[in-house]
Amino acid sequence: MNRIRLISTAVIIAAITASCGVTKNNTGNKNKTTTTTVVTQKQNSSKISSDALAGEWTVYTVGGNKVTGETRPYINFNMDDHRIYGSNGCNIINGNFELSGNSGLKIGNVISTMMACPDAPYERAINLALEAVQSFDITKKGHEYYLDLRDSRGSSLMTLRKHNMDFLNGTWEVTEINGKAHDNPDMQMVIDIQEQKLHGNTGCNIVNGSLMIDPDKSNSIQFQNLATTRMACPEEIMKGETAMLVALESVEYAKKGKTGTVIMLDKNDAPVMVLKKVEVDRQ
Repeated sequence: MNRIRLISTAVIIAAITASCGVTKNNTGNKNKTTTTTVVTQKQNSSKISSDALAGEWTVYTVGGNKVTGETRPYINFNMDDHRIYGSNGCNIINGNFELSGNSGLKIGNVISTMMACPDAPYERAINLALEAVQSFDITKKGHEYYLDLRDSRGSSLMTLRKHNMDFLNGTWEVTEINGKAHDNPDMQMVIDIQEQKLHGNTGCNIVNGSLMIDPDKSNSIQFQNLATTRMACPEEIMKGETAMLVALESVEYAKKGKTGTVIMLDKNDAPVMVLKKVEVDRQ
């Protein structure tokens, strides 16, 4: 699934200069006092610090409608400068935000590029929702976080979702494939969730690829565009390489195993690979 990534600062500035604001500033209301409604968390919701607001969130629902499609709208909250960046499904947007109390949130000065898209069913609803946000709460369900943006009456405007697959970051040794133990310390891989990349060694050849996290599935991880070098190795090692590559292509989910291990599963939740964390010497 292709994701719209943030473009460079220079390009954003150029786009903003040529664009119109999503909302118009009312200079006559500069001194107007705005009352922020703080929504009390439900008793069955675990309260999570506003620090968890940081990072990229995929729009899950807006206006009560589930967001679907190959290219998903997203919002990135930068806690350092209290800015938002993202996409409404068609155009790049950015603005600023203010936090107050335990759950008060105001998003303002949102501006957008003005590209016309033939199919952007959620663009207007997202823009309107951002204008009306007064508060938020964050809950955790399984490996995912859910951010609920609410209006002044406490009604939900938009729900966003953030994966929690960062436990996969790092260097891993392949110890088991399809229930068969593998004892080749050279069979390793480095997973980078932020960059969505895979780099490793099959025990014989170098392998590189990309990865995808499906926003509609919990614990989702898929490896794609795998490519290897073409060095020949002994038959037994080549068999291990083939088994590793086939297993990687069948991975759909990942979960934590015993201490320091990760289990990769296929679409039927059957284990296809066990990885053990490699402690990298940083000296």
